[in-house]
Amino acid sequence: MSIEGFLSNNRYPEDFGVFQRDNGTEMSPDEALTYLVTEKAKGNTVIPCSAECGNPCKQAGCKGFDFTGGGCPGYEITDEAEA
Repeated sequence: MSIEGFLSNNRYPEDFGVFQRDNGTEMSPDEALTYLVTEKAKGNTVIPCSAECGNPCKQAGCKGFDFTGGGCPGYEITDEAEA
């Protein structure tokens, strides 16, 4: 997700209830805004929308999420992984 896009296209605090902590509990709008501003200050332009994404990534074969704009590089899914 584009950080700048979210901040530009969503109203605070109404639209900020979509973020969750790593343990799955919902962030408050204040926490979500702080998180986005902090990530932007780090030079990150995008953040993953999946708890499984990151750098390093939890998905086998993935090279890791690129927070500076590349996003998810993807990874090959084999028949065994789908089963």
